[in-house]
Amino acid sequence: MSLLEITVQPDISVSHYTVTLTLDGDRYHFDFYTNAASDGWAMDVSNDDGSAIVRGIAITAGTDLLYPYRHLDLPPGALFVRDKGLNGGDPDLGAFLDGRAALYYLEAG
Repeated sequence: MSLLEITVQPDISVSHYTVTLTLDGDRYHFDFYTNAASDGWAMDVSNDDGSAIVRGIAITAGTDLLYPYRHLDLPPGALFVRDKGLNGGDPDLGAFLDGRAALYYLEAG
């Protein structure tokens, strides 16, 4: 199994970031964006042709973010936030940039 750290916010000026990743052999587009109302982050996942698979997933700590959507055509591994200083809370707008949180993908067995 392989563990991949995924960049959510490359620099302070970015409130929306898109990245294409190959996860467990398939390509997916991830759109990460801020939600100022909740002081947090959300994401959309699309397949390789750009068709949306799921939109508006809140990026929260303590769970596999893809688990509730396993019936959809998503990567089979686990996507989770690692708490590196959140003290058990969810990542706020600065958490990924200042290193208090990191987003990881763990490939399926």
